[in-house]
Amino acid sequence: MSDDLFELELETLEKRGVSRYKAVLMASQQARYINNQQRMGTVKSKEKPTTLALRKLFEGRVVEDVEENPA
Repeated sequence: MSDDLFELELETLEKRGVSRYKAVLMASQQARYINNQQRMGTVKSKEKPTTLALRKLFEGRVVEDVEENPA
């Protein structure tokens, strides 16, 4: 992905087993987490939290939160 234009390659995520719906949820949760970290001063970045979250998602650095259902 280039820094100038963020092309969303949803097919890449779908090949990894992440649906489009789940990708949106994962990216939004990550962006909220990054935003909170920036507000507390633990993370410094000139990029927006959404951009950072999408970059991490497409690089495979965001892990899907799977809740196990007890039987």
